[in-house]
Amino acid sequence: MDWCFLQELDKVPDQYGDEALLILIQRTKEGATHRFCRLSDMVKNRLDNEFEMIRATNTAKLFLYWADTVALIKQRTYPYICSVQNCSLVSYCLGITEVNPLSASSYFERLLNRQSAHVPILFIEVPKGRHEEILEHLEEKSFIEIEENAARSDLSAKDVSAFFERQTYKSKEILRGAAAFLGGDGQKEPPETLLKLAELLVYKRYTEFIDEKPAILYQEDATDLLVKAGLSYEEAEGARRAFAKKNRIEIDFYRDIYLQTARMAGRSFEEANLEFSALERDSMFTVCRASYIAMAQYLYMDTYFKEKQGSK
Repeated sequence: MDWCFLQELDKVPDQYGDEALLILIQRTKEGATHRFCRLSDMVKNRLDNEFEMIRATNTAKLFLYWADTVALIKQRTYPYICSVQNCSLVSYCLGITEVNPLSASSYFERLLNRQSAHVPILFIEVPKGRHEEILEHLEEKSFIEIEENAARSDLSAKDVSAFFERQTYKSKEILRGAAAFLGGDGQKEPPETLLKLAELLVYKRYTEFIDEKPAILYQEDATDLLVKAGLSYEEAEGARRAFAKKNRIEIDFYRDIYLQTARMAGRSFEEANLEFSALERDSMFTVCRASYIAMAQYLYMDTYFKEKQGSK
């Protein structure tokens, strides 16, 4: 574990002491029951894996701090997007994010793993004019970045809470309205689901920045391919980050692991080398699916509240 990582963790308010992990597990399981009603084996196994990584990195109090911070802010205003924590089922159960990482096919190692060098920061967007008000209620400002968004300066926190309790995102009229905002009102087939709306956001991004989409759109899919080839999720995430940073030393390090794994599976060196090079090339243009789902949620909710206010 990186020494700077451990030093940064020492700055997290420690109001739970040595019982932090037990409290985190209890609160998470209570939240999971609220989210899922009945816990499947998939949910249980995912939570157990995340708890083990949290225990190994001694970050239980960090998750509790995030949960308390978001709950406190929700009492005053509304956090639009909590972007980095979208890949954590623990965060979803605690209410830190509204993105279910299971439906987004996202993985916890993107947020936290044993090779983590920096403590993740909680990103929160609040209505314009509420930034200072929120900061007044936060005793510790480390690991939090608050950005202001002008869209919903008069948003009712009570309305947002009620909306989250329903948690449907299924109104086709709102989906069409959100798509129209993106310039997609002329589509023959408007989005039918929140995931389709997220895809529209992704395609808009590719239209603006590159003329054609690569073979792989999402970082999660690139990581899955590396895992299917035999890498662990931590190794796959390390390779993805190396691709993004264009760090040739790290890329070659993970290439060697990939080739060794392929050889143990009886696959040819040439075939595996070509596969890894293709992943390196296409991964450069990928985006995080979970983050775009969070953006789609924001766009959907913003459209919902605008239409609601317009009908008054």
